[in-house]
Amino acid sequence: MATGEKASVDKIMEGVELTLKQLSGVFEKNGISEINPLGQKFDPNYHQAISMVDGEGEPNTVATVLQKGYLLNERVMRPALVMVVKPK
Repeated sequence: MATGEKASVDKIMEGVELTLKQLSGVFEKNGISEINPLGQKFDPNYHQAISMVDGEGEPNTVATVLQKGYLLNERVMRPALVMVVKPK
């Protein structure tokens, strides 16, 4: 990669990081929080399971988070889209 290209990529990354920081600040200011339940017990009130997978760990725990969920003032705006460990 040429030096000019590297500088351009660095500037783009800096802009994306700044945008993410501002968006996170707006979310926090307005009471929006993230649901990222990896390793937690499946809860249909906060999670939407799309499949069950064979895996290590306790049955009915979240094995993979495909899409994070969001809460608005502790109410679910969008449930987390997850894959759950299948009982043996």
